[in-house]
Amino acid sequence: MRKERKLIIGFIGLALILYGELIPLVFHDWTLFIVENILKSITSQDSGRLLVTSFVYVAKYLLIFSLIYYGAMLLTLAFSKSKDSIICSLLFICIMIASLVIFNLLYTEQLSFQGHLLTIAILVLLKSYIPAQKHLYLIFAIILFLVLLSMLWLQLIPALNPFGFGTNDIAVSIKIADSFFTTNSLLNTLATIFSALFLKIAIIFTFLIYLVNKQITTLKQYQDQEAELEEARIALMESKVYEEINMLVHDLKTPLVTVEGLISLIELKLQAEQTNTLADYFKQTDQSINKMKDMISEIIHENTKKSITIKELLDYVTSHLSLDEQLIDLETNIEPDLPSIFVNKIRFSRAISNIFENAITSFSEKAGHIHIDVKRIDRNLLIHIKDNGPGIEQAHLEKIWKEGFSTTGSSGLGLSFVKRVVENHHGSITVNSVFSNGTEITIMLPIQSNK
Repeated sequence: MRKERKLIIGFIGLALILYGELIPLVFHDWTLFIVENILKSITSQDSGRLLVTSFVYVAKYLLIFSLIYYGAMLLTLAFSKSKDSIICSLLFICIMIASLVIFNLLYTEQLSFQGHLLTIAILVLLKSYIPAQKHLYLIFAIILFLVLLSMLWLQLIPALNPFGFGTNDIAVSIKIADSFFTTNSLLNTLATIFSALFLKIAIIFTFLIYLVNKQITTLKQYQDQEAELEEARIALMESKVYEEINMLVHDLKTPLVTVEGLISLIELKLQAEQTNTLADYFKQTDQSINKMKDMISEIIHENTKKSITIKELLDYVTSHLSLDEQLIDLETNIEPDLPSIFVNKIRFSRAISNIFENAITSFSEKAGHIHIDVKRIDRNLLIHIKDNGPGIEQAHLEKIWKEGFSTTGSSGLGLSFVKRVVENHHGSITVNSVFSNGTEITIMLPIQSNK
């Protein structure tokens, strides 16, 4: 794709050079108009007509050389890897000199190569300050327009004749006519002012673009560094917390195995004296240990997922919440015949628990209502949790998912953990809250991933 784009740019550049070379043939009347007006200004002694003719002369060659110079730059960029390389500058110089030689041979106008060499040098210098961005071609076109305007007026300064400037036939004719009217004081003054003015504007414009781009680049680097620091901070927090949890959970397996072994020994020693009640106690203890072992395995191996109904999951979550003591009214509405979900039971339960705990905390030990609505929408399972708490301030809504963000002085890991768990199950989570009017959290879990 990049090669095709460069090929198109090169083709456009070549077409512009050819068109610029052929313009004098197409606009032959333009040249006659300039020559006729020079003669009329001399016969009528009208310096005003001569000044207008000078503007027409500048406009004519501005059109011709804008196409040639711009085409040469496009052709150069098509064959160069970098616009700032020495090869790129040398190639541009070679293409321009070749184009000017061909133009001189076609029309025998005795072009001033000194003026064009100065133009090329200024363009090469200013080009190095133009940022390589999507507006490169537009910026170069503007700078080229200003520099050519400056250099074309330079050709009409009679004082620069000894240095080889303005040697083409029309420029010489204009300066000779001016010598009759004002002994060259008119063009020496006005052409110098115009030349200096446009060159100054070109330089100022280039450096403004350079400074703005540098500022944008610096700002982007600063933003990238901030983003990297934030990511590093989050990663460090996650890694530390995750590592500590895994180490703690992993270490829990050892005492569990010990307890399991001791209970087995006790059961063997007391087998003869066991009553039915004691046997039930041993059975319940053994089941609890097995559940804890399963929980530990699921936490350590977070990608371990099992099939479970949404009712079983919510029953498991609510069984660990102390709702009666805090006057919390929990209402659950589950659509019948929902498919089972395929989740990591412990981690997903912990995620739902975090949402409930946030709602409970927001009530500040006052009575509150939490409504859970679960239903199927197309190929998604929707879990909608709504409370009538104080809600979340709008300024905090964008920050609640960030690691470490908290308005209650907690660790700030709750909702970021929830988001990570939901996304790990290929789902999505959104929050809608109006301050002082409750919070709604919606979890969408794709059914096709529940396999």
